[in-house]
Amino acid sequence: MATISYGELAPGYEFPVTTHEMSSSFISSYVKAVESPDDKYAPPLAIAACAMNAMTGAVSFPPGIIHASQEFEFFRLVPIGTTIICHARVIRKLARSTMHMLELELSVFNKNGERIQSGKATLILPVQRANAQ
Repeated sequence: MATISYGELAPGYEFPVTTHEMSSSFISSYVKAVESPDDKYAPPLAIAACAMNAMTGAVSFPPGIIHASQEFEFFRLVPIGTTIICHARVIRKLARSTMHMLELELSVFNKNGERIQSGKATLILPVQRANAQ
């Protein structure tokens, strides 16, 4: 997948759509990592992690990125084995002297087009400065 730089992002940019299968091995790894009881449904925050991952392969972020905030709304349970479809787009991009801030809108659907989750995430990126010589 081709990547773009942070500087090329603009409000309205839509990241490539990604799909993720909520396989039993993925869910088992997730619940083990977060020490959550195993269930027949994908944990909502595992789905949120996949939604955030929708942008990972599409943008080359500089080192030092901070995941500052997130908010999610959950609409339905997702049985293990379901394939989800994740959309992410830039809704705001701010530049300050020492940092940049990126606000994303996230939407997750099942194969029937039913909304599973929606939300926002805010990322803070340090400004990359040229080395002084």
